[in-house]
Amino acid sequence: MNNTIQSSYYAGLYGINANLSINSGKKSHTTVTGTNFYDMAVQTTARSTDSIRTENVDEIKAPSLENMLKAKYPGLAYHVFDASTSYWRTRNDYPHYMLYDQNCDVSVLENWRPVGENPFYGSIDGKFIAPKEIHALGSVPPGSKAVVIHPDVQKRMEEDPDYAYEIMETIDNWFAYDIARNEAVMPGHTVGMSQAVAIGKDGTIVNAAASKSGGTLTKSSDEMVQAYYRRLKKRAEFYHWLEQDYMRELIFKAE
Repeated sequence: MNNTIQSSYYAGLYGINANLSINSGKKSHTTVTGTNFYDMAVQTTARSTDSIRTENVDEIKAPSLENMLKAKYPGLAYHVFDASTSYWRTRNDYPHYMLYDQNCDVSVLENWRPVGENPFYGSIDGKFIAPKEIHALGSVPPGSKAVVIHPDVQKRMEEDPDYAYEIMETIDNWFAYDIARNEAVMPGHTVGMSQAVAIGKDGTIVNAAASKSGGTLTKSSDEMVQAYYRRLKKRAEFYHWLEQDYMRELIFKAE
């Protein structure tokens, strides 16, 4: 099976424009369009910063990360706490379903600790067996999104609006990449899939999860997230080489 997903296929299936961009009154961040969806998900970004001033009018304030995310993903649940716990990945009874609740008590998630052995999650003789926390994912509205931001990152974004755009790109690209890799395995499987992602203290992804309305859960592994960042680095290095090659060609022609 060919696992390459063309951007035209993805755009037709999900109604998403292949030119992902984030615009505000102050800044415009436009990504480089690739030839397939993986290019689109891990592309490097060219940024420009323009100050907008009018006579006797204060400079327009840049939107917050929360506002940008909720504008693109209506109904998104936005939380601020440290979600770097390994229980997110290792325990089947971690309450992932709470992440999609706008008004959940985040202290419950941040301070959650396991009790007893890790509950079984899987099938036995064709019967689906899972803890109540995974079954609770069945009540999460299809296509929901949840984001958790480390308090240190939240503070830095409030002081540096440019940093908020960087975190927005990280989250946006992960959502797209997560859908692309699942579609490569089983086309159409991601329709109605809910996604949650946690940003750690250093501004990178520390945890991620996806679930379906039937009450199934896919948790991020360290290897999966590391593979994602290796792909980003490799793509950035390619674009850097491409730019240098283009400049050498211009210099050669000029000479």
